[in-house]
Amino acid sequence: MNRIIKTLGSLAILLSVFSANAQKLEFDELVHDFGTVKEELGSVTHAFKFVNKGDKPLVIANVQASCGCTTPGWTKEPVKPGETGEVLATYRTSAGSFDKVLTVTASGLPPVVLHIKGNVTKKPEDLAVTYPQTFGDLRSKNKRDLSFPQISSQQNTPSQTVEVANAGDKVVNVTFENVPEYIIVTAIPESLSPQQKGQITVSVNGEKRKKFGYSNDKITVKTGEAKEILSVTSIVAEQIEATDRIPVAEANQPAVDLGKLTEDKASGTVEIRNLGNADLLIKSFTVDNEAFAVVLKKELKIKPGKTGSLKLSAQNLQKGNNAATVYLSTNDPRKSLLKISVKAFVD
Repeated sequence: MNRIIKTLGSLAILLSVFSANAQKLEFDELVHDFGTVKEELGSVTHAFKFVNKGDKPLVIANVQASCGCTTPGWTKEPVKPGETGEVLATYRTSAGSFDKVLTVTASGLPPVVLHIKGNVTKKPEDLAVTYPQTFGDLRSKNKRDLSFPQISSQQNTPSQTVEVANAGDKVVNVTFENVPEYIIVTAIPESLSPQQKGQITVSVNGEKRKKFGYSNDKITVKTGEAKEILSVTSIVAEQIEATDRIPVAEANQPAVDLGKLTEDKASGTVEIRNLGNADLLIKSFTVDNEAFAVVLKKELKIKPGKTGSLKLSAQNLQKGNNAATVYLSTNDPRKSLLKISVKAFVD
């Protein structure tokens, strides 16, 4: 009896092996190399062809990709013996080399591993998009109105940069006009080939600034046949050495309100006190709004402990709110620029 049982068991094992061998899946390739492809394609797809070499219909149960950048697809219907099916591998292109795996599971068979690989070249930069502003015959990435923080006459500002690019098909030369001696402006490089990027760097040299206070300079940038204006705002204070006897400037009204107006001009006064022990000199003024000014025909001298007055004027004001900052250049070593805010409302 035991011998019969053993014989039947061996027969079952043989039938199982025969049944497994009856299922056979054969691919025409296990690795596909896309070679070099362009990122701008968005995606690439390859079809791995297979043949059912068994004697029963074959069903692909699942195809699992090794990452989300690869989307699998496969023949969903049963593949009859001798007929073909396919496994699709769609790779979403991203710059760089890749080697991705797809694991194919079919009923009654061990998994089959497929590979796709290749190298994706980076998509060319669209300069019209990454450099959205026109800048003469060039394009600009960032603003062209540069504002520098206040420095003394013995300092230089850190450089600020305007990023530019040549999105055209001709070489563009970059030159500058109307550049004050205290502004350093440089094009790097001076000539831009098509699709080339560059920079315009600007800094302010306080030592070369003769008139202290606020300044808004307009530099002409020639780009090929076109011209653009680069606005450079800076504030430079005179460096004055302190001694035992110094003036101390203080405005009675650091903010002057000319009130609500019914016309486009107005006037007012600001009083300056000298709290020091030496004569205070109001040397000159600058203002960041051309509608406002200070009446100052010559230096105003204020004795220690005394108060002097300056007349403010405004004309050609716009409707609504108008505001400005007046910078008075003084000989106070601790406040060589005395700032006074002015505002007016035109109804």
